[in-house]
Amino acid sequence: MKTRITLLGLAMLGLSITKASAQLVVTAPVLEVQSGVQTGLQNTMKGLSSAANVLVKAGVKEQELTKVFSEKNLQLAKTWYDGLLQVSAAVRGYRRVQSVFEKQGRIIQNYSTAIETLRQSPYVAPEQLSAMTTIYTKMLTESANTLSDLQTIVSPAMLKMTDADRMRFIDKLDAKITDQLGLINYFTQRNLVQMHLAEQKAQDAQALNALMGVR
Repeated sequence: MKTRITLLGLAMLGLSITKASAQLVVTAPVLEVQSGVQTGLQNTMKGLSSAANVLVKAGVKEQELTKVFSEKNLQLAKTWYDGLLQVSAAVRGYRRVQSVFEKQGRIIQNYSTAIETLRQSPYVAPEQLSAMTTIYTKMLTESANTLSDLQTIVSPAMLKMTDADRMRFIDKLDAKITDQLGLINYFTQRNLVQMHLAEQKAQDAQALNALMGVR
């Protein structure tokens, strides 16, 4: 009887070790991939924040938004990746999580590049630039809030969610930030078109004045 109990105990121990080993084999590659993703996102945001910081120090107040939101993006990403072990490997490796972070990064980059072009143009009045920056601020805040919503998946309150529930929630966030990216792209294109139209109008007026001999 004792022999049977001992053998059963060893069998259970072996099964436990096998399961643990299998879990490590599955988890390790996932975490390795996530680590690579995290590093890439961090490098992008750190570079953006550093470049914006140089301009902020030079007195370019519009780039303060780039600095603030890129640093916030870094912190949100850290919170997410630090909490990954609380969710399953399926959720950890879900590609749409990366998509959400990448689109938020593109939103910040879009703003940073566009606002610099608009700021340097002599055809964009200071009050116009101020109004644009106000709208951009709202857009950046909304996209950052979407990213903040992603953190709830690794919060203790949401640990009772099933993987299917988590993935549906992530899908909704990805769809939401996709719309936000499209909106900021549209707003940027509209601003650039207005800038180019103002430039062309000024050039046409200048050419007409030259033709008529007006100085």
